Amino acid sequence: MAGKSLSARPRRDLQQIVAPLLKAWILAYASVAGPRVVAIIFALLRHRTTLSASLVKALLCNICPSFNFEACFCWFFEKLTRFFRVKVWRALKQSAAWNRFPAFCAILVGGSINFQIPLRIVAENLVQWLCRRRLPVDRGSLDLLVKFLAALLAAIISFEILNSKPTQPLKYQNSSDATVNSATSAPEGQSEDSAETVAQDGLSRAAAAKFDSPIPPLSPTAMGAALVQNYSEPLAGRTMDLTLFASIRALDILIAPAIIKNGSRTGRFVSRTSTPLLFALSSAVIMHAWFYTPYRLPQAYNDWISSAAQVDPRLVVALRHARYGKFEYGRDTGISPLLGSMCRDYGWPEEWGDPAKTIPVPCEMVHMGCGPSCEKHALMRFVRAWLFAARMYIPLQLIVLLKRLRGAPGSAKSTVDKLLRALMDGSRSSAFLGSFVALFYYGVCLARTRLGPWLFSYKTVTPQMWDGGLCVLSGCLLCGWSVLFEKVQRRTEILFFVLPRAAAVWFPRRYLKVNQWREHLAFALSAAVILTAAQERPERVRGVFGRVLGSVLSSKA
Repeated sequence: MAGKSLSARPRRDLQQIVAPLLKAWILAYASVAGPRVVAIIFALLRHRTTLSASLVKALLCNICPSFNFEACFCWFFEKLTRFFRVKVWRALKQSAAWNRFPAFCAILVGGSINFQIPLRIVAENLVQWLCRRRLPVDRGSLDLLVKFLAALLAAIISFEILNSKPTQPLKYQNSSDATVNSATSAPEGQSEDSAETVAQDGLSRAAAAKFDSPIPPLSPTAMGAALVQNYSEPLAGRTMDLTLFASIRALDILIAPAIIKNGSRTGRFVSRTSTPLLFALSSAVIMHAWFYTPYRLPQAYNDWISSAAQVDPRLVVALRHARYGKFEYGRDTGISPLLGSMCRDYGWPEEWGDPAKTIPVPCEMVHMGCGPSCEKHALMRFVRAWLFAARMYIPLQLIVLLKRLRGAPGSAKSTVDKLLRALMDGSRSSAFLGSFVALFYYGVCLARTRLGPWLFSYKTVTPQMWDGGLCVLSGCLLCGWSVLFEKVQRRTEILFFVLPRAAAVWFPRRYLKVNQWREHLAFALSAAVILTAAQERPERVRGVFGRVLGSVLSSKA
């Protein structure tokens, strides 16, 4: 087959060779070091505000007449400055290490481009050898193979580099042995990797702090956590989230075009409904894990869901005990102090929290002060979650708008229209999260009081069965359909954010090192598919990730 020679390409200078590598490293470094530096700055501001207020109070109240206010302030700001310098330098230095994410991205992207140079030489020699024997050669397929092999080789090497540091086991700690702050901050001198090794449940710890009872929150072991940390063999799994992300993206590249091109009625239906359905199922998996197996989710993700849910932790602990522990209707198992303390706090009869006396626990306890109406509670949940999300989404929309206006300023009318559109988009995204939370809680109420008892008798499905998992499952299955509030384009972005986290629930977060070859193979093949598609068919790598990857690979061979 006639065609251009594989090596008949413009000779690339040093800048073209290094450009993709540098782009990838800078973007990855900013994504890793930036949030850490911002967190340090916020911590510094919090400490400064707290201590400054204490110093002013001491001065005004004249607690110590000989108090040297100026000297103390100088000492204080000197300590803060030293703290800031040490913390920031440590964050910047750790992020730039050779076996961290920025170096991984640089080798992966740069290697996928520059490894093509020697591979093309080999491929051209192969073509000449085949042509001398008058054998057919498909140069297009051979060029595609060169790009795939270059990306595969880069993925193999970069994965090894990222996993060169020993993986620490996840140390599941009981709430009685941990403090609330241990999940959100690492001690001074502790690296980010060692901070990630503590997998605790913030809700369990908060519940333990809210009531004084011999009933401890359930430990991960009681909920089925694998005790892999007891093995003496080396462990792996610190890159599992990255591997799942790459695998799902690769599957989307391979499968989505076939579905989209299918012009039949079934194909159009699958294309239209697959994103909401996958998001609903992924959300159900994540929310169910948040309730019953929180150790399967990253701690930061657990804490974020807890913040958005705004639930009394004693309710969650009670539901876990109804599934795994000693919360049983009609029996005195000593669990009553758990919800009894909640009844005292909210001014309800203390008998409501005793499963031996009250069957089932009233839905008003789930409403947490919103009254007995399940519908009113769902509406209040929507409003609270909308306000919670609006503090994040609307400022982001305004920042994007300001960036666009700086690049292409328009008339006053067009600026106002863009501002209104940004506010509407932020409100719409906030409504998505608000309806997510509201549908979850209303799904719980539908199952245990509104609809469930009408469909099934108390003998068929007992209150213990509803509160032991079915009511939570109902809320989990319902909440994800809130994605329909979002625009069609945004649904895909949200799905790609949620789907890897849902998939991670089904895989161990730590496993024996001898089995790492499976993850290594999955990541290498997936990354090779993604990088090859980004060079050959960039439209197949959908969303913001595809656009960013395309910009990084713009200086391609």
